Amino acid sequence: MSAETLAGIYFPLTANQGSGYHEIEACPALKPWIRCFWVYTEQCDQIVIPDTCMDIILGADEAGRSEIFFCGINDFTFTSLNDNTRSGLRLIGIRFYFWAVASFCIGSLKNVRNTQDQMENTFPGWAEGLKQAFDEAESLEALWPKWETFLLQHQQADPIPPVLYEAAELIIRRKGVLAIAELADELGLKKRWMERKFLDFYGVSGKRLSLLIRYQLIWQACLQDHDFNVQDTVADYGFYDQAHLLNFFKKYHSQRLSFFSKTAKR
Repeated sequence: MSAETLAGIYFPLTANQGSGYHEIEACPALKPWIRCFWVYTEQCDQIVIPDTCMDIILGADEAGRSEIFFCGINDFTFTSLNDNTRSGLRLIGIRFYFWAVASFCIGSLKNVRNTQDQMENTFPGWAEGLKQAFDEAESLEALWPKWETFLLQHQQADPIPPVLYEAAELIIRRKGVLAIAELADELGLKKRWMERKFLDFYGVSGKRLSLLIRYQLIWQACLQDHDFNVQDTVADYGFYDQAHLLNFFKKYHSQRLSFFSKTAKR
């Protein structure tokens, strides 16, 4: 079990950010760990939904001012407000899968949920290196190979126990409909040990990760399945009834699933 396995079965989606948002695929050597590089250039607010990923984000404006920070895994939808006082502000990011960050950072990820960190606590020395690459690149097209080289140079031996990859795979394949006690029993693990390792390596508990993956897979089905049906989803994802599903989705997305299920077919 490995990062390659998980990347082959799980591809989380963010909210549609319009024409100003673009994703760039990582090189083959990084694809099991890096969901994408991305850039956002529109001068407007952004909707950020739980995508089970973590990001390093660099903001740069026309005046040459820049800042860089790490965003841990988040479990609620929020609006990232645009700074209208900064002309030409661009946001440029590296999006890590939830299982990837442990191979690049130092220390435990147990305290990163819903946080923004100024890099030094989690990625010491990275801010200067990534900013230098940005300053030296003549274009965004020239930046991505520089960042890829930086990432490959700073990637460590994968610290995640194979059984924890197996746990994540089972959660994904069962659509997040899996009690954590049952998961631990199935893998022959002590629940307490497993939950501690989830926090250290994935940044959230097993239960919370299951809920977020469940939400993500419903969101993907809503966007991608032309035959998406709310009632079928109730059965497929283990909900008691339609109201249970709709309330669950709204909790994580802030808008009702029925709205998206209609617009997805247009």
